[in-house]
Amino acid sequence: MDFRGTMDADGNTYWTECESSYWVDKDPSQLDCQLVSVTRDGAMRYQRALPPPGAWAVHTVDGGQLFVTGRLALLTAMDSATGQVRWSVSLGAVKDTNPEAHHALRVESLVRSPPYLVAVVHDTFGDVGAEDLLVAVHADTGAVAWQVRMPPIYAPLVVDTDGNIYAGASDVLEQTTELFSFSSDGQLRWRTHREGVLDPTAVDDGTLLLGRSELVDAATGAPRATLATASAESFDYSLGRSSSPFGRAAMQAGRMLVLPDLQCTTEGCPTTTHPGDTFLYGLDVESGAVKWHRAVGAWPMSPLLTQRDSLLLVDRPVEAQCGENICTGEDAGIGTFLRELDLDGQELSACALPGKAPYITPPALHQGRVVLGAWTNWNAENDWTQRMSIRAFDLATPTEPATGGWVSAGGGNTRSGQAKPEAAPAQALR
Repeated sequence: MDFRGTMDADGNTYWTECESSYWVDKDPSQLDCQLVSVTRDGAMRYQRALPPPGAWAVHTVDGGQLFVTGRLALLTAMDSATGQVRWSVSLGAVKDTNPEAHHALRVESLVRSPPYLVAVVHDTFGDVGAEDLLVAVHADTGAVAWQVRMPPIYAPLVVDTDGNIYAGASDVLEQTTELFSFSSDGQLRWRTHREGVLDPTAVDDGTLLLGRSELVDAATGAPRATLATASAESFDYSLGRSSSPFGRAAMQAGRMLVLPDLQCTTEGCPTTTHPGDTFLYGLDVESGAVKWHRAVGAWPMSPLLTQRDSLLLVDRPVEAQCGENICTGEDAGIGTFLRELDLDGQELSACALPGKAPYITPPALHQGRVVLGAWTNWNAENDWTQRMSIRAFDLATPTEPATGGWVSAGGGNTRSGQAKPEAAPAQALR
């Protein structure tokens, strides 16, 4: 099962389910898969068989269409009301005319940049010097609008409200990044070479966030401020197994920036450690300085902004006795909490979610109802087939997602971009 917090403006939820290649003696491209949609109350709307070569995920819903990616870099649009296919295009064939090469290709990122869908087609077995394909297709037909060859892009694309696209091609060994920005019609806006791994993470009102390190001018790529969290240790660490590509930040330019990270060391940073070794930081969006911080578990999920000036956070706090193992695998004894915080990091409420299974998806929100996916077969010796349970909870005070700060239309949290309303400019929270 793959659930990425995809929810439409009516609160209908969408995910995909596939047979496990561990239990079924089939080629992975021939596994039976289904598209599933349920109402806000969990009633089944439909289950639709998905044709080979197997669908991996529903990325976003927009204009009455679901956009789904499958193996061999297949992109398909489906009617959100019925699940029927409207069009399908092989982005693998766009990148490489040799069908034998398509088995190594996948859609690494998919975002909306109206009137297009923009995807990164990545070669998972690519040699040194291999290129990715940045390709835009018309959302209503699937016809290719433009394409650009680029160095490998491992982080998801980011899109602003004008449809401008931001990407980073990072070299972890060399600790360098090529940063790019394209207009919605594929014109290069700027390109710059930077030291360090600085992949775009979020953008709002002309400010672009690079990883946990820096704020830059979205129009030019010029540096604006270094974040206090840039001083945190740089080794790899987990922020959960969310199937959403984004789990790092909630940002509204001019107001606030919130992200979970390891302990930083500059002024205003935490002075004591805790078992989870992770903190939720509120940072100044002009200077990058720490405004507040609070201890959270080692697996916090995407902070989601709401219309009542609060943050929703799925937190899995770590007990002291877990030590370096943080109670993973069969020793897992950690509960999960859904917390609501104000914009100063103060807890408004906290709800203990049932069971010990990790809630690993970003929260989807509709009129106070929060939908999450729990990994129910999580233990140290499982077969790595992710078995999930989709569960819904109600907030004591109903609210909707914020209209700004990279929470996408309809309550999803996949940060796939949101076009400005035609009648009026986008409004910031008050």
